[in-house]
Amino acid sequence: MKFPESQRVTYSRNPLLEVICQLRFPKILRIETEVPVDFQEEIRAEYPTLNTSRAIELPFLSNPQTNSPPIVMGQGLTYEFLDKEGKWKLVLSSDFIALSTMDYEKWEDFRSRLDSAINLLVKCYSPSHFTRVGLRYQDLIIRSELELTQHSWRSLLQPPVLGVFVADNLPEYDFTEALSVFACRLDYADAVLRVRYGLARKDESDELGYLIDADFYTENNTEINDVTHFLDQFNREAGNFFRWCITEELQQALQPKPLA
Repeated sequence: MKFPESQRVTYSRNPLLEVICQLRFPKILRIETEVPVDFQEEIRAEYPTLNTSRAIELPFLSNPQTNSPPIVMGQGLTYEFLDKEGKWKLVLSSDFIALSTMDYEKWEDFRSRLDSAINLLVKCYSPSHFTRVGLRYQDLIIRSELELTQHSWRSLLQPPVLGVFVADNLPEYDFTEALSVFACRLDYADAVLRVRYGLARKDESDELGYLIDADFYTENNTEINDVTHFLDQFNREAGNFFRWCITEELQQALQPKPLA
């Protein structure tokens, strides 16, 4: 499956909550048994804060139920490196590395940080290959932030991601929960797109927004030198997919600006 091509844009009213890239590799015991001093020294200027834990929880889409516990992605010792503002996080564990941000602007910035992290992983630990390559975009559309409180979800979203709201005779404000999930194969790398969509809240807000949570991934063995090529494809497909999900009315409300 391939989504229609769309123009690359950035949004002045960006609905992105978080972007996460996780790269899994065969377990490297040295990461568990030795403190990653050299790894930290290389990134300490950019990620000065270090937290450690015995597990890290990442809510990946293979667990779509809202009331289910998050999936634990690592059981061994995990290192979290954060920037000064706490908006960028680099996570190292014995079988994965992950980069996430709540301050995403464009792919080139994210990719630059990710390339540096991959190069450092290879320099310090020499993983043989990656066993899972994933890129996840989590958007939450809050109508009050877009001055669209009087607009129905049917006027803002395309039918494939409307779920129950595709019907025009159901009062949407009577719904307190509505969440759906689908998965489809993509046209390259035996990749899959898994999407969770529906009502969700932002932090402690009383207002229900609309979540579009898209996880692009392949579980094929991937050579180290090929990973950024697949991630570039995932990123482009993510932009096409989001534009496929929304109407022109919502597109304009997000205030798009062309990106060269």
